[in-house]
Amino acid sequence: MEQATSRPLLTPKKTLPPGSTGGSGASTHFAFQHKIFSVDRAYFSLTHDSREPVFHVPLGDLNAALTLPTLRFEFSIAPDSGDGKLLDLIEKSLRYVKEIRPQDSIPCELLDGSASWCVEARHRQIAQSRLAVQLSAWVNKEEVVITDVSQLEQLADDPATKTRVQKAIAEIAERIGIGYDRRQEVVDKIDLFARELAYIEALRELQGGVRMIFGNLTKLAKVYVKEKSVTEDIVRVLQLLRAPIADLDATFALVDAQTADIMSILKNYDSQANYVREVRDDLHFRLRDWHGLSDKWAVQELIRSSESEALIKETYRFAAHNFPQQQSWRR
Repeated sequence: MEQATSRPLLTPKKTLPPGSTGGSGASTHFAFQHKIFSVDRAYFSLTHDSREPVFHVPLGDLNAALTLPTLRFEFSIAPDSGDGKLLDLIEKSLRYVKEIRPQDSIPCELLDGSASWCVEARHRQIAQSRLAVQLSAWVNKEEVVITDVSQLEQLADDPATKTRVQKAIAEIAERIGIGYDRRQEVVDKIDLFARELAYIEALRELQGGVRMIFGNLTKLAKVYVKEKSVTEDIVRVLQLLRAPIADLDATFALVDAQTADIMSILKNYDSQANYVREVRDDLHFRLRDWHGLSDKWAVQELIRSSESEALIKETYRFAAHNFPQQQSWRR
């Protein structure tokens, strides 16, 4: 599946060849049959303003953007036809990927609940460290939530923590009734959950890029303190960004709290894993439009310059469009 992104941690997974079923008996691809879907360079996306799914069809030097109801009507696509059912999936799928071309893979999120993008090894390591620290806290009858990654990894690597982790695993195996000899099953279940939690850690890293934008704007406000017009633009942007950033912070805090009890994870594994996947998909959708902007801010020198002022204006346009104060920022 093609997926526009500027960060390697959101690399799309390898997909099966078009027409394959992946062993499920159902197609895993948008295998449309009508000739309109075979037009070269045609694709689906959400509109920039209303976030409505449309089908883009090149017509010479022009590009027609057809809404799905218009597409169904103009080309007589029946709702219960194969193409009609695939169109039903388009709107759901565009929550997970920015563009869809005919014959692309249906997002994994709709097929089996897994993510259609990959994380890095470091995110899996962070997730494993987080769960190790929770195991260590559990055996001491504590509940710990640590957000600082360096502190988390340092604590997880401490020999005393590792000893408490082994003790916790043995006690949990006894408590849930499988016995000490089957304690590896506890380890395997925790490792499995760490794979799910790794996506939250990857998205937390992207959230760091969003907070970096806010911090850099604050620093530039001091640089431009004597230039009223630039300062006013910065103040407007900061006002628009406070609510969405606070909303993201609250979501991460909630998922941390919901996954802080290691026994709850093991006793209610399926519901906990499903919860993490729901949060993963929500955060991924909310963060994906920030990627290009945060990349620009990451390399922007925080000095008085035409480049700084241009990026401030670009950020203001982005914030004003996506997070107008009179509306909820969630799309």
